[in-house]
Amino acid sequence: MNGYFTIVLLSFVLFFAVWGLGWLLEKLSHLLLRATRNPGSRSWYMLVGPGVALHESSHALGCVFTRTEIVEFKPINVSIEGDQVILGYVKYRRPASAVKNAIINLAPVGVSLILLILFAYGATFFVPDRYGLGGAAIDLFWDLINIKANPVLLADPMYPLTQIGSFVYNFLYTIGELTVLNPLFWIVAFLAMTIMFSNAPSDQDISNASAGLKFIIVFNVIWLVVAAFLPGAGWILIGLYEILAVMFALAVAFAAVGYGFFILVVAMTKLRSPFQIVPFLGCIATALAMTLQGVGTPAFQTIVSLGVFVLITIPMLMTPRFRTEA
Repeated sequence: MNGYFTIVLLSFVLFFAVWGLGWLLEKLSHLLLRATRNPGSRSWYMLVGPGVALHESSHALGCVFTRTEIVEFKPINVSIEGDQVILGYVKYRRPASAVKNAIINLAPVGVSLILLILFAYGATFFVPDRYGLGGAAIDLFWDLINIKANPVLLADPMYPLTQIGSFVYNFLYTIGELTVLNPLFWIVAFLAMTIMFSNAPSDQDISNASAGLKFIIVFNVIWLVVAAFLPGAGWILIGLYEILAVMFALAVAFAAVGYGFFILVVAMTKLRSPFQIVPFLGCIATALAMTLQGVGTPAFQTIVSLGVFVLITIPMLMTPRFRTEA
């Protein structure tokens, strides 16, 4: 075990973590969110539709990137074929290359990763004293690359974890500093949920990408062995695993924001109208009162305000008068 081995292992594990989180969110949405069981409804188009469109558009971008001919492309197409509901699709001439197939079918993972980070960094520029996060990310990237040149750091397998963990904490702290009073906070949270929906792989995606996935797994296992015994070989693939480890770690962190927003949405949909707005109003009122009184940091105010949302929602969900029948 060494620092470079940890970086390679992180990038490998987090790749599947990001994909798995998208898959899990999609499954939870069908279980807990009525809108996902009513394709074509207004609430479906608001909550799920953007993710479907982004998912299919990502496949189309994969086709463009691999120069694969697209036969037909419909980012959103709510229709019934037999016992299946078709929500959107990309028809293309399947390439003979397993690598190209993997790129096309794994494209939603890559696109969601890039968008999560772009939206996240865009949001941080609205926090006046934290806008240097982008520069910190570049510094972290170079720091991880240069681990191989420092025998002391290279011998410490925990060093990359602590550095990346510290950066992710600062990143989430910055998002928290937007506070729930800033509409951008809710926009970022909604986009995080939407992008995670788009990241969810279909059974067909997994089947089509199986050969490419096997190649990725085999290559990473081989490189893990190389990293364990010959970490200096990392200079051959300089920067590849380092940037992947940082980006996937940020994607997982930002996915947590999307999951948090999903939980709030599910909770509100379980309440009768017009009581749905009560937890949200309590959340905003708490943040406003803390801001006016100067209580705590903005990030602390965000945590407390969201906690109030939960504290109001739970007893309401336990009261039949406020809870929906379904």
